[in-house]
Amino acid sequence: MRARPLILVVVGVVILAALWFAFAGRRAAAPPPAPPQPAAIELAPEDIATVTAGDIDNTLALTGTLGAIQQTTLTAQIEGKIASVEVRPGAAVTQGQVLARFDTANQQRQVAVAQAQLEKSRELLEYNRKLAKRNADLLAQNFISKNAFDNTQSQLQTAQADERAAVAQLGVAQQAVDNGTVRAPFTGTLAQRLVEPGQHVGVNSQLFTLVDLTELELAAAVPSTRIADVHVGQNVDFNVEGYRRAFSGTIIRINPTVDENSKTVSIYIRVPNPDGELRSGLFAQGTVLVDRRKGVSTLPLAAVHGDGSNAYVLTIESDRLVRRAVQVGATDLRRGQAELVSGPALGSKVLASNIALTAGTAVKLPTQGK
Repeated sequence: MRARPLILVVVGVVILAALWFAFAGRRAAAPPPAPPQPAAIELAPEDIATVTAGDIDNTLALTGTLGAIQQTTLTAQIEGKIASVEVRPGAAVTQGQVLARFDTANQQRQVAVAQAQLEKSRELLEYNRKLAKRNADLLAQNFISKNAFDNTQSQLQTAQADERAAVAQLGVAQQAVDNGTVRAPFTGTLAQRLVEPGQHVGVNSQLFTLVDLTELELAAAVPSTRIADVHVGQNVDFNVEGYRRAFSGTIIRINPTVDENSKTVSIYIRVPNPDGELRSGLFAQGTVLVDRRKGVSTLPLAAVHGDGSNAYVLTIESDRLVRRAVQVGATDLRRGQAELVSGPALGSKVLASNIALTAGTAVKLPTQGK
């Protein structure tokens, strides 16, 4: 009688254990719940562009530095003390205007010595001329020998040479006095003043830097692979940081050689600047109009990612972004457009914004009227 309740308890425990293992097995075999799908990104109208047919300007980007075509650094032609300086940096000067004066007291004394030497040589020359004339008359009357006459002629030639040397020496001394006044060689703007009154300077010491801003030159580099797209006479439009308006110039020279390090070719653009608005040394960014393409597939440059053979766009297909390879032809940097040589068909919608999205992302097109 006592064994029966024990058997019933054992059977109950076995049944409960079997039920627990069966339930645990079903839980282990059940597949995990699917992860929640990310919500579709709702795009704004400005995030989307459509591949359309149209005309496009093929442009080439340029960067370079503006420089004055005419500029010079004036140096001292004599040694001495600066007596006065007449101009300051930024001042407009005209050709021939006095910029500085040297103390030329020493040079003036050298002029006086040279003048005295010239007068002495001329007196001696006049004496030898009279002597030569008189001896020529005596020789004709056989009163002197031919040898005595030749000596007189030699003395005359020496006196003539001394007179010429004295004239040259006076010219050198006078030139030194003239060099004591520093004048502007052309009309322009004073860029640097490197001396002050009372300063003692030597020959070839730098005094001033003078520039003519009425005409500048923009030196830019073009990749050698695009040099066939530029030629003398082409117009260049460019912008300069700090200026609200655009400027223009004309290509006037193209370097005949390629830079071996950068693989670029230097070109030079003449920029009229009659009012002096631009300054030498400013950095400029511009474009050259190469040609115009008509009736080609176009889309915004912002829609193209990568470059060369790796260029691609993200098209919107079935509410998802799909990566499509493209080949880009002409680029219109002025209007931000690109020519599609190959890629999505006309009417295709592409992502045309800087939103950091990748292929496969679910997107939602903007609703009409929103």
